[in-house]
Amino acid sequence: MDINQLQTFIRVSEFGSFTKAGEQSFISGTAVMKQINRLETELNLKLFFRTATGVTLTPQGQKFLPYVHQLLDLLNTAIEETRKVRSDDKRIISIGTSILHPADPFMELWRQLAPKLSQFQLRLVQLQEDLNSSNREYALLGRSSDLIVGTFDNATLKQSFRAIKLGVYHFGIAIRSDNPLAQLETIRFKDLDNQKVITVPKGVSEKNDQLRSEMLKAVPSIKLIDTDGRYDINTFNKAVDENIALISLTPWKNIHPNLVTIPLETKITVSYGLISTKFPGKETDSFLNAFLKIFNRI
Repeated sequence: MDINQLQTFIRVSEFGSFTKAGEQSFISGTAVMKQINRLETELNLKLFFRTATGVTLTPQGQKFLPYVHQLLDLLNTAIEETRKVRSDDKRIISIGTSILHPADPFMELWRQLAPKLSQFQLRLVQLQEDLNSSNREYALLGRSSDLIVGTFDNATLKQSFRAIKLGVYHFGIAIRSDNPLAQLETIRFKDLDNQKVITVPKGVSEKNDQLRSEMLKAVPSIKLIDTDGRYDINTFNKAVDENIALISLTPWKNIHPNLVTIPLETKITVSYGLISTKFPGKETDSFLNAFLKIFNRI
């Protein structure tokens, strides 16, 4: 039995569905079901009744639920209190970082604001891949890090997240340096006529969906090549290996040594900022509130 199983148990009890509980954690309904099956086996308990329309707690599940809430609340309190134990009384806030979600845009701002937030200290955490999740870094929020710097849209915020907007990223086209497109100062849609362009599939990003629609409306001959889901480093390797264009964003312009990123002529931008879970815990909530007071005066 581990913490993830207990958190999953609570989500399933709230939503009455493996699929809906999985959506909140960016994992599949099947992965949720396997976690619950394993938990029931390890505890030798029957926690849920399974039906064609969903799941409901058994009497054993109903008895178990309040104890799980108490256990996780106690664990969160223990973690928060332990983080406070420092000789200089600094309150530690962990910021997750990865290749596709770099913390750099916030760290530049933090250098300006840190003297006014001297009660806090930031700790960078390298985010590890969660291979069961379609949105790995976001799924790790509240587990391996308190915050990440990432993109968000209305769909993201309808999930279990909150965000403080720091700015916007701009779209570009990443292309191998020996491709003729790499010689342009900016790329217009008509420059992509009959070109293959790698992008995420529909439904992954609200702003990317808008860009897809705008591109194809302007130049129907553009051949969009969908990835399996969100980008990973292999997506950029594919653009290099096959010498085809890739829709990119501001923080990725130096992600691959063999790619150059040319600004794409579009008014569509993508908001980015500090992202946390909706209920991030007392210390993180205190940091975000203190940060907002100063940030709003800039």
